[in-house]
Amino acid sequence: MTEQMQLTKEETAALDRIEAELKPAAGASALDAESAENLCEKYHALKGSLEFLVKILKKIPGFGAKAAAALEFLMKLADTVCPV
Repeated sequence: MTEQMQLTKEETAALDRIEAELKPAAGASALDAESAENLCEKYHALKGSLEFLVKILKKIPGFGAKAAAALEFLMKLADTVCPV
């Protein structure tokens, strides 16, 4: 039997925010709908939620730490490409 992971309200809200922000408009792919400038704006708007996602991923036994490390790496790239 699989055990369901328990998330805090704050973690659940962060995941919901990421999902809502990244959902493309009807008929458009996520990348087609965004210009590079908008991607940086979107990244900065979601950075706090992505940091929560890293914490959530680290809770997953087995692959979670590796997935979290990959996301942290991608966030460092985004920080370089999209400086504040």
